[in-house]
Amino acid sequence: MRFRCRLVVATFLLLVFAPALAVAASPQRILVIYENESTLIAVVEIAAGLRERLETSAPGHIEIYTEHLDTVRFPSAERRKQLTDDLVAKYRDMQLDVVLAVGPGALRFLLDRRDRLASGVPIVFGAVRDISAFQPLPADVKGIVSRFDVSKTLQLAKQLQPQAKKAVVLSGSSAFDRGWEANARATLGDHHAGFDIEYLSGLSLDGFKQAAAALPADAVLMILTVFEDKDGQRFVPRDATDAIAKAASVPVYTVYSSYFGANVLAGHVGTFQMIGSQMGDLVLQLLQGDTSAPQASPTREADLVDWREIRRWGIDRNLIPAGTQILNYEPTAWERYRLPILLALSVIAAQTLTIGALLFQNKRSRRLEEDLSTERLELAHLSRRSQLGELSGALAHELAQPLTSILANAEAGLRLAIDETGDRTEIKEIFDDIIADDKRAASVIAQLRSMMLKGDAALDVLDLNEAVRATVALAHAELVARRTEVTVVEGPSEASVKANLVQLQQVILNLLLNAADAMETMPPKQRKVEISVRKREDGFRELAVADAGPGIPPAMRAEVFKPFVTTKKTGLGLGLAICRTIIEAQGGKLTFDDGATHGARAVVALPPA
Repeated sequence: MRFRCRLVVATFLLLVFAPALAVAASPQRILVIYENESTLIAVVEIAAGLRERLETSAPGHIEIYTEHLDTVRFPSAERRKQLTDDLVAKYRDMQLDVVLAVGPGALRFLLDRRDRLASGVPIVFGAVRDISAFQPLPADVKGIVSRFDVSKTLQLAKQLQPQAKKAVVLSGSSAFDRGWEANARATLGDHHAGFDIEYLSGLSLDGFKQAAAALPADAVLMILTVFEDKDGQRFVPRDATDAIAKAASVPVYTVYSSYFGANVLAGHVGTFQMIGSQMGDLVLQLLQGDTSAPQASPTREADLVDWREIRRWGIDRNLIPAGTQILNYEPTAWERYRLPILLALSVIAAQTLTIGALLFQNKRSRRLEEDLSTERLELAHLSRRSQLGELSGALAHELAQPLTSILANAEAGLRLAIDETGDRTEIKEIFDDIIADDKRAASVIAQLRSMMLKGDAALDVLDLNEAVRATVALAHAELVARRTEVTVVEGPSEASVKANLVQLQQVILNLLLNAADAMETMPPKQRKVEISVRKREDGFRELAVADAGPGIPPAMRAEVFKPFVTTKKTGLGLGLAICRTIIEAQGGKLTFDDGATHGARAVVALPPA
């Protein structure tokens, strides 16, 4: 029972799907007959467009058979008869669904032998320029008509070369070539699109090249076909066009897309690949039973230019009409790298703005630094004047002593000079004392003058020991008045530094007076200051001012160098701040020794000269 059920189901499935299986097992067959030989570029492009269209729309269901008559090169009647017999024998037992004729020679060949080769089989033609010679066409013969529009090609030439006045139309000597010339004469006449038309034919290939090379600058050259020259030499038309175009003195135009790449500038053309694709569309419609397509459909055409030839002939790109397809276009660096260029320009602009801002900021900083330096010098000068004001009484005393001594010595010398018995040796000693006291007074006045003057803080090589001695001498009277003892411990002889003497003396003087102020409440015997000079291990020269006072309160150690911080009742708190600024401007450091066991110890470190 189960076996019978399976048999019934299998029989039913076979009856239902057998027709479909039979259809799938019988592919549709088309025969493509080309007028020209297989290597012609037009033939290759048409075949590519046709195959691509058919394989994309119906893969695996269509078989394509191809034949090449090559009757342009071999036009004899005997050759045609032989081809007919061969094709009839070859396809006698094959059921063809559609036959394609590519080129007018192929269409004529098929129509004349249709009863033997394709009886009752629809025909699709393509690459045919004029179908009037084939009228009336049977209803099942449909195709693509190529206009190969010489008129629009010359119109394009006029747009690209508006100064040109003459158009030369060149064609060969084969029957096909002569037919082309006749068609061009009928379409263009002697004047067309602003050109005087001249026809060039009946020459050898060398003759064509020489004639093309001799054309005037106001001419254009349009090459149709050269299958054969007057000497009977046969050519592939594209190869002949390439040779003539290379020799031509003017740009070359064409009506064939296959000529592009052979030194041809432009043309109004329908590409052969598009012809093949359009023929494929007609084949698919017929295979599906759709016969509504018109008997003759025009080839889709467009203006084409070769960018390399545009550049070669120096033609302004603005003359290229809108909508023209440009072959072999080489984009400019801007077109190719627009985004990277914009990004790079943005980065450069940002960097330029940043650099500009930095330069402005740097200039502003220098100006501020110069202003601060000027203000620092002014403040230092005011501080020196303040210090000298404090020392005014002591300085007056310091000057009064040598002046009084000079006066006393001068009076004594005068008495001895009057006395005829005066001792000459004693007189000499009196004059020596006068000279010494004068130098002492002059020295005090010179130091006062230098400390009172304004000026740039020029750095000079100076002896740190000498600077200490001179400063202590300047403050000697004030320190004596304050009953403060100063001890100087000089360092090694190579204690040379690069500093400004006046400003360095100002710092030393400030530290000395601060030390004296710190000990003013102590008994006079305990008021002692030690100034020492030494060479440190890091190479810097050190000047230390240590007092025996109460030292710096721990709470003020971090604040002592800040402006307006002071322990003096009448002080402004600017002295130490100015001193640190002066020392740092000279490449040194001013600190207080936190390790001092008693009193305060100020340390000045300066780089060696």
